[in-house]
Amino acid sequence: MKRLILSLLTFGAFQLTGFGSAPKPLNVGLARVIITPETPVRLTGYSSRDVPFEGVHHDLWAKAMAFGDEKRGYRIIITVDLLGIPHKITEKVREALAQEIGVLPANLSICASHTHSGPQIGNIVSHFHKPLDPDELAEIAVYAMGLVPKLKDLAMDAIANASPSLVSHSKGEVGFAINRRTSINPEGVTDHSLPIMKITDLNGEIKAVLVNYACHAVTLGPLNNVVHGDWVGEAQLQMEENLPPGALAMVVIGCGADQNSSPRMNTDKPEMDLVYARDQGKQIADEVDRLLTKDDWKPIHQLPEGKMKYVELSFASMPDPKQLAADAKGSGRTSNYSLLLLGRMARSGDIPEKINYPIQVWDFGKDLVMIFLAGEVVVDYALRLKQELGEDRVWVNAYANDMPCYIPSLRILREGGYEAETAMIGYEKPSKFTEDVEETIMNGIYAILPKSSK
Repeated sequence: MKRLILSLLTFGAFQLTGFGSAPKPLNVGLARVIITPETPVRLTGYSSRDVPFEGVHHDLWAKAMAFGDEKRGYRIIITVDLLGIPHKITEKVREALAQEIGVLPANLSICASHTHSGPQIGNIVSHFHKPLDPDELAEIAVYAMGLVPKLKDLAMDAIANASPSLVSHSKGEVGFAINRRTSINPEGVTDHSLPIMKITDLNGEIKAVLVNYACHAVTLGPLNNVVHGDWVGEAQLQMEENLPPGALAMVVIGCGADQNSSPRMNTDKPEMDLVYARDQGKQIADEVDRLLTKDDWKPIHQLPEGKMKYVELSFASMPDPKQLAADAKGSGRTSNYSLLLLGRMARSGDIPEKINYPIQVWDFGKDLVMIFLAGEVVVDYALRLKQELGEDRVWVNAYANDMPCYIPSLRILREGGYEAETAMIGYEKPSKFTEDVEETIMNGIYAILPKSSK
């Protein structure tokens, strides 16, 4: 009898301390703001677009989720329906929030959806087959300048709306992403997992969901010259239609640099792209709906603890100016890229031999660690991290905080092709990376992971 009583007391203690119990309340705030350009500009992502957009199919959004309170500080994740987020914009938003309320740099992350139907912005300026004219450059500058105060105010709105909430996470699966490098490597590895975080009020009413999927937002091709969030935007819209009124749906992109949505880009009937995107968004929304009916959600008991580290990634070689000059005399996007790179060399000779690459980790405790990687990161990184750290515990976000270029793995670097090498000139980078790129990034991640994850 004493043993039974002791066992019951021990079980009760585990329940109170969180083993199998409901999540402990955490302060969470949410906010959203439209970031659709107010005047027509050229859309980025496809070099063949050479006129401003012809309409807005649906608005682009920035959304914020803020954890914490005044005493313990705030941790904020912002999603933006943009091709990428330049490091300078991320840093300016961090500086503004640090001055306003003391937010630490590691406690703010901005993640882009990588839609190819959004405005040009910042250092992603050479994704066109011909130079931008002065008016177009001015529009880009005005939009980028306006984004910083808008994102800062968005974060402050989320903080102002913070209230006690229950946080938990689960994982599903969606299958429309395919590996786009099968002509080089027929194995075509993918990551179809769909991690999801759920925020509810203390009565269990859903306030927000945050999902992650590793896939390019390229369902709409360049013939659809309209502002559109692609499958990411459709997923957000359809999830929010299924959720309680006012609830927020946010999407972050995983390591999908070598993953394309399928089907996509119907050149004979471009209007079908809109149908494809809606269907792909529905696949995400339906899987979220299915998961919300399950009872196997893992509670999150603590505010995330953020850490950051920069690692140096080296380029394999420097370009030959004469070769760039020869390329620049041609036509098309690579000629424009060569001209831009050549001009940069001629003006200051400041073509970098390496870049400082930001890595960020949010530790939610023993059940979840969230990793933020900058740029277009290939799927190998997520698959390796999940294998080494545990598939159900690790969540990897790419396109976060900066958009330097493609980030290949060693395997892809050796295989060659677009993600390994030929895409680099579009980012005004001198060459492919050296072969230590993957280990350098992995070592940087492990250096700031919590001890419980290693």
